[in-house]
Amino acid sequence: MVFGGTGILMSSMQVLAQEEDDFNLWFDTEHLAERVAIPGFLEARRYESLSTPVRYLQIYNAVDFEALDSAPYRAALAHQTPWSLHHITRFIAPTRVVGRLVHSRGQTRGAGVALVRLRPKEGARMMPSLEPYLRMLDVPGVVCAHFVEGDPELSKPVTVTGAHPGSGDDYIIFECAGADVAQRVASQMDQPSSSYGELVEVAAYRLRTDLTAYALARTRQDQACPHRG
Repeated sequence: MVFGGTGILMSSMQVLAQEEDDFNLWFDTEHLAERVAIPGFLEARRYESLSTPVRYLQIYNAVDFEALDSAPYRAALAHQTPWSLHHITRFIAPTRVVGRLVHSRGQTRGAGVALVRLRPKEGARMMPSLEPYLRMLDVPGVVCAHFVEGDPELSKPVTVTGAHPGSGDDYIIFECAGADVAQRVASQMDQPSSSYGELVEVAAYRLRTDLTAYALARTRQDQACPHRG
């Protein structure tokens, strides 16, 4: 298993072209570190789509699902910085998934991902219903597969207060050796069994950057003690 915990938070969005440079500066220098510093968060990864216009994807891993609804995380959501508010209110077609990692296969992190979105029927469970998708691990360059069950109560953009379409969707993350492999996986994806539900969409992304809680803690420790060692 590449993820160290079972809590998965994913967000995605498009941004206005004139905001894109500042958006990435905000995410890379402020927002990512803010989230990874929350107790229970282990790491964050940022991706950008191969499609145009570019869509950005963030995947956060936490020790467990409870960390994604904890008091520290809820406090962070309630007290956004001015820079954060500037961008969050300008997202185009944002999504936010708060979920549980229910199954994972593989041990290597990829430089690209194919993100599969599925809409289950009421009562349908990912496993064993979606086990046939593990065959994608036989595709050269596909190194890992993660199955994430979205929580219907929590999975919605932070700007949405009521019900949100697709909040109970499930996701499969295929980690790939490169974005070209992720694109190939996306083109080969087929519908799940009719007893489970339906395939909503598939998209390929390339890795942009990542940050671990360990690296963040070491960096802040070094900044606090610049002459250590």
